[in-house]
Amino acid sequence: MTYDTRDSLFLTRHGERIDLSVYVAGGFLGGNTDIYGFDLEAAKYFLLPWDTILTIHGEIASVSTWAGGDEVPIFDRLYLGGANNLRGFKFRDVGPKDENGEPIGGGTLAEFTVEYTFPIIDKIRGAVFYDIGVVGEGSYNFGGNVNSDVGLGVRLDLPIGPVRIDVGLPLMKDDFSSGSPKFNFNIGYQF
Repeated sequence: MTYDTRDSLFLTRHGERIDLSVYVAGGFLGGNTDIYGFDLEAAKYFLLPWDTILTIHGEIASVSTWAGGDEVPIFDRLYLGGANNLRGFKFRDVGPKDENGEPIGGGTLAEFTVEYTFPIIDKIRGAVFYDIGVVGEGSYNFGGNVNSDVGLGVRLDLPIGPVRIDVGLPLMKDDFSSGSPKFNFNIGYQF
């Protein structure tokens, strides 16, 4: 279910978007994976003086087993890190790790972002952001190591579509994550 009052899909200046996804697999539906979960994501956009935009975005999600399922497969677990959420961390690197320090995902996530963009010249905007999030090991468990970052970015409006270039610097990190800045390049707007 989606509620969307944004004025534009590409460069939103005001409005909000709330998206709730609920899913189930296995059990009486058949298949080898018996899981269910939800993902609630919301963003609010504020147009400020001089065509600057403040965006507040948050997300919570959880996944669990049912109908006799014994574990959530690694590809259905929840992760944070990378160009679309915690930009100061490697892709999917925030959250539980195995004994070798490799990400294995979790059963619950919560993340929050504040981003302020401003025009530089026509079709180019600057950005300043702060991201914070946690991935809990178990389902409906919002505990875990809190990770956060700050950063700067550039938003380009090109004929191929919007392009985002961000550099994020971790502020709070778990024992496995690097403290060095991360460079992110992505096509499309984040929220």
